[in-house]
Amino acid sequence: MIQQASVIICAYLLGCCNTGYYLVRLRTGRDIRSMASGGTGSRNVGRALGAQGFFCTFLGDAGKGVLAVWLARQAGPTEWLAMAALLAAVAGHVFPAQLGFRGGKGFATLAGGLALLWPALLLAGFGLSLVFLALMRRSTKAGLSALCLTPAVIVIWRLRDGSGLLSADFVLYLLLVVLVLFGHRDNIRRDFFGRQPAGATE
Repeated sequence: MIQQASVIICAYLLGCCNTGYYLVRLRTGRDIRSMASGGTGSRNVGRALGAQGFFCTFLGDAGKGVLAVWLARQAGPTEWLAMAALLAAVAGHVFPAQLGFRGGKGFATLAGGLALLWPALLLAGFGLSLVFLALMRRSTKAGLSALCLTPAVIVIWRLRDGSGLLSADFVLYLLLVVLVLFGHRDNIRRDFFGRQPAGATE
């Protein structure tokens, strides 16, 4: 139990290392959260630092998810622990303690972790996002729509295989989806309901 708790705490602290925030602070001395859209993700960092900043931020944020899952697997083969570590890493990214709990949105960190933990689900989500992108013509809206459908994909797979639905890793994944959606709450208000968040900029 102590080892498992240590893995989850380490994963949260890893998630707190917000790539975009520190990259922009190092390069410009400014807080990326006060620039453009106010996000710390690769798209907003790309606006400030160009393509190099975009790719460095995406790789750094995705790498946190990969490393969190890898650390959990070193502690044992338990899938729920790997998913819990990924949830902790995303929570650290969205709510970093050292930045006043104002961080990023968690999509890249989630994707990085799934690439190691559940690659088939990541590919399914990517395929769904391409379909939604063709219909909606907005990448964030398409990605969020695909994310919302990924639990249904898991349910279909498990019904086909005859495996149980309410496993610990599935419940933790549902929490992950909710957490990433919460991180994108301003995007959801704007893109799905046409409400511009107070103080937001395009």
